[in-house]
Amino acid sequence: MRTKRGTPTGRPPCTWTSAGQAAAVTWSRSKGTLDLHTARRLADTLQSLLLVEGHSVLLDLSGVTFLDSSGLTCLIAAYRTAGTTGARLALIAPSQPVRRMLALTGVDQVLHSCPAPEAVSDWPTG
Repeated sequence: MRTKRGTPTGRPPCTWTSAGQAAAVTWSRSKGTLDLHTARRLADTLQSLLLVEGHSVLLDLSGVTFLDSSGLTCLIAAYRTAGTTGARLALIAPSQPVRRMLALTGVDQVLHSCPAPEAVSDWPTG
């Protein structure tokens, strides 16, 4: 687990855990803030996971308490990488602050989001 301690904003930092890989699927959980101070690390992690064709990444955002434009850019870049490499990305149980930001920007119409991991089996292909 990677953790950054404290951010200049005073909000809890974003932490994430990559918990296991089974049959080309990686489950990753993010908690805290996903902002200018933390987005780069998550982006680096997601990019390396999504560079494998056919790989699926499930990103649990239920514990994210704050999402700014840097965090949003991180998610969009991961989506683009997945589209380019043939990997898949699904946002799992986005928290209210994340859902609000995705809706305000229209990104909720592009990024695949599921209320729970069990719902991923019905995500669209291609």
